[in-house]
Amino acid sequence: MKKFILAAVAVIAAWSCGVAQSLPAPERFNDFIEKMSQMPQRNAEFLMKATMESLAKDPKLYRQMMDLAERRFSDAADPIHNEGIYMVVLKHAVENYVLSGNEREKQRLLLEGAKKNMQGTVATDFDYVTPGDKTVHHLKDLKADNILVYFNNPDCESCEAVKERLEANELINKLVNDKKLIVLAVYPYDDQKLWKKAKYPKMMINGWNQSRSIEYGELYDLPTLPCFYLLDKDYTVLIKNEGSLNKVEAMLKTLTTAP
Repeated sequence: MKKFILAAVAVIAAWSCGVAQSLPAPERFNDFIEKMSQMPQRNAEFLMKATMESLAKDPKLYRQMMDLAERRFSDAADPIHNEGIYMVVLKHAVENYVLSGNEREKQRLLLEGAKKNMQGTVATDFDYVTPGDKTVHHLKDLKADNILVYFNNPDCESCEAVKERLEANELINKLVNDKKLIVLAVYPYDDQKLWKKAKYPKMMINGWNQSRSIEYGELYDLPTLPCFYLLDKDYTVLIKNEGSLNKVEAMLKTLTTAP
């Protein structure tokens, strides 16, 4: 990793000097950002910013890197999904004049979405109802050491597969049984019939955002489903827009084994 950092710094220095032949070919951009994703977060964000700054001299390469970063870092299902690095790309695109006005406006809107419910902030409250119960509940009615919000769509094959994995996960079931974790499945869209006919495991709360406040009020940025938000007892966001149950489980293991 140290060798990669040194090499990356050397590449950036070459870019800054305008040595075009030192630029990695576009087909190598993917390898570049994959290695970047393995670095400590702060270093990766610094490197991403320097990279965009250097590529700004060539709008074509700038757009290629920006599009790749959007596909890899913003997609919750991607193994290197990293919203912090992606926000660096968005900020650079918004604050500089490499792109056209319409392109910059698109990046501005994406940045505003990415800023919602960031890690370390208190999650926005929302309402939901459960099957056979007209009572309106709220996220912040839930009390547990941790709350796992599972945004899903019953009409999504990936969502159904993840739901089955949740039901079979030993750690999550143990934490739920010990009342240390609440799993709240949330359907944020408008097809009530679809939601009502869907089956959910007993270990999770089956909720529907009937008011549509999540979508219409743009309370949460949900670029893809399924995705997880993991909150602590004070509703602080620990994990945001995560598509990997493995990463959620790893975080829960860390939280529950901490001294």
